Amino acid sequence: MFKSILLRFKWPILTATFFSILGALAGLGMLKIITTQLAALSESHHINWNDFALFVSAVLGVLLFGLGSRYLLAKLSAQVVYEFRDELARRLLCTQYATIERLGGHRILAAMKTDAAKLSDGLLIMPGFIYSFVTVLLCLGYLVFLSWQLFSVVFVLITAIVLLARLFLGIGLRHYRILRGHEDELFDGLTTLVNGAKELSINAKRRKFVYQSILLRNFADIKERSIKVSVLFTMLNSMASTLVFFVIGVIVFGAANYWPEISLNTIVSFVLTILYMINPLESVVGSLNQMSDFSASYRNIENLDLNNSSNFAIRIQNDANTVDIKQWNEIKISQLCFEYENSGLDDYHFSVGPITTQLKRGEAVYLTGGNGSGKSTFAKLLLGLYQATSGTISLDDKPIRQVDELQSYQGLCSAIFSDFHLFNHVLAPDGELAKDEDIVPFLQQLEMDNKVATHHGCFSSTALSQGQKKRLALVMSYIEDCPICLYDEWAADQDPRFRELFYTEIIPQLKRQNKLVLVITHDDKYFELADQLLRFESGHLVEDIRLSESKVNFDPIFA
Repeated sequence: MFKSILLRFKWPILTATFFSILGALAGLGMLKIITTQLAALSESHHINWNDFALFVSAVLGVLLFGLGSRYLLAKLSAQVVYEFRDELARRLLCTQYATIERLGGHRILAAMKTDAAKLSDGLLIMPGFIYSFVTVLLCLGYLVFLSWQLFSVVFVLITAIVLLARLFLGIGLRHYRILRGHEDELFDGLTTLVNGAKELSINAKRRKFVYQSILLRNFADIKERSIKVSVLFTMLNSMASTLVFFVIGVIVFGAANYWPEISLNTIVSFVLTILYMINPLESVVGSLNQMSDFSASYRNIENLDLNNSSNFAIRIQNDANTVDIKQWNEIKISQLCFEYENSGLDDYHFSVGPITTQLKRGEAVYLTGGNGSGKSTFAKLLLGLYQATSGTISLDDKPIRQVDELQSYQGLCSAIFSDFHLFNHVLAPDGELAKDEDIVPFLQQLEMDNKVATHHGCFSSTALSQGQKKRLALVMSYIEDCPICLYDEWAADQDPRFRELFYTEIIPQLKRQNKLVLVITHDDKYFELADQLLRFESGHLVEDIRLSESKVNFDPIFA
């Protein structure tokens, strides 16, 4: 992903690198002028003002070219971060729900938050890293020009330093990868701490276990690994500057004993150049820590197995070209089967099907069965969230097989799952924010107007009880005005009055609007109001009963 992004910006990168080279050359010119003047001062006390003018020009060159390079690369880094976040969002949005479910929400959230931030930080250090790296390379080239004998000594010592640094870096990266795994576990534990707050508040034993066996152990693991990572990379930083002075000492003492023919001016130039290299070298070595974060975060995101972002463009195009399907009478399901992937942790294997049935538009179909019977899996297959292992779903006599057909079909559906997410915005059928005057009547009818207000199609608050959230979700579903409505245990969190209202008024009104209403429910008290009852056991459809029309006729709440 990053490779493709960076390739699109190769010319700005090359331009900024060229500016870095010019800035580094200006710095070397500045050093050359200083060493020349030091040699001249040893012979006379006269100053060449032309050389001083060149020196000022070199200083300005270092400043201007350095700033230019850093500006271009900083601007580029910000753009690349934007492109990365955009592409990551696209990849997530075009990834199938089943894949997201398999990966796990905590892992995806950790990648989106922690890894995305570290990738951004890694990109933002690019300006300083490239400038420093180019400066170090040119300084080494200048040292070769001054004296290949002294440079050979420097090269051997720097090679030894690099190999030693690589050893520490490898150890540090290994500990960092382990640390990153502990951070994922920490994110999962903190999610449990927040989402399970009610249960933890009333259960002292569970509270103690979660704290001591999950959180505290994870805190200790992170502390231990963080110390090791910090010490290793601190050693790298201090080692770089300390060993540079060791190299200077070797040059000064070695030149006097082994290369007496080398002039003092050359030795001084060597020393000044190496001193000039200290800050860029420390910057390069210091960047290795963030680069390791960058590398590990990059691998974590790539290993998420999200879809390629090009599929998002195809999906958007398909959304734009989606055919508004209006003329259809029933959904035909033929020999539909689905098998969950085995995680490999146990031998348990669950499958659904084969299922064959017909669901008619303008009717209420109740799906019932025990927990784990397969009714929710069947509902996800019906809405295209899971892809069937075999069998077909047809709209009338047209099978839904292609991606564009599936998207057109999903455009017919509105759903409230038992683990639903409540958005704070309400969309009209055209995909734009609904008008407040269209939302308020439904809030009043569901007695939510004293809890929530709307402003430009958005709810003022979603911090409500589960039953109240479901009522808001029902308002949103009704305003979306889709011909297929799925409600998964909607009435389970409602008081008896709203439960009665749901089965006896809301569902009949949706039927009168020629909608297919699918209701996952255990409320056998209201089964007689269904037009069709589907009962599941162990992944199989064991009963498919068509019931007579309800004899009860109520005045609708939704006019």
